[in-house]
Amino acid sequence: MDKPQKQCVVFDYTSFLGASCAKKWTFLEAMSSMVPGVSHLLANRPEKPVPVEERLWTSALNSLSPSYSDEVNLLTLVGIAKDEGIDQLKVVMPYSLEQKQIDAIQKQCDFAIDSSHQEEFTVHL
Repeated sequence: MDKPQKQCVVFDYTSFLGASCAKKWTFLEAMSSMVPGVSHLLANRPEKPVPVEERLWTSALNSLSPSYSDEVNLLTLVGIAKDEGIDQLKVVMPYSLEQKQIDAIQKQCDFAIDSSHQEEFTVHL
């Protein structure tokens, strides 16, 4: 019996910040963004299969905001990844996070985080 393949997704936070600043918001999206992490639960499921990376990206654009702290955004992102069935989420940051930030994220999300570089880390869900 084959083991199911682990789902590992890379999320580029730099690209997210650029895309979210350039995004034109609808009224509903603006209102949904005021409550981080909730809008991805309200999204309609598409009829044809969409790759998990694309679903994560779309949910992130609708749930995260450059006006939120990195910790809030990353905790929300981890929640979205868990909901999508992702086993490992590799996050690439445009700048280093302090170790205390990484520790706070790990404590709040209650998942193992590997961080060989403070600009990138992997969350094991």
